[in-house]
Amino acid sequence: MICYFITFEFETGDRQEFMVGADTYGYLVEGDVGKLTFQGKKFLSFERTSI
Repeated sequence: MICYFITFEFETGDRQEFMVGADTYGYLVEGDVGKLTFQGKKFLSFERTSI
């Protein structure tokens, strides 16, 4: 099984890493800006927004 990890950086400079599936990993691009939804250490969703 292959594990994919993504790291999000918040406006405060804090970072959080999540394990995600291949479909989510392939959807995200470095520099994306949007709304991250998570519960504890579990990634739930990411909605890309325009800058």
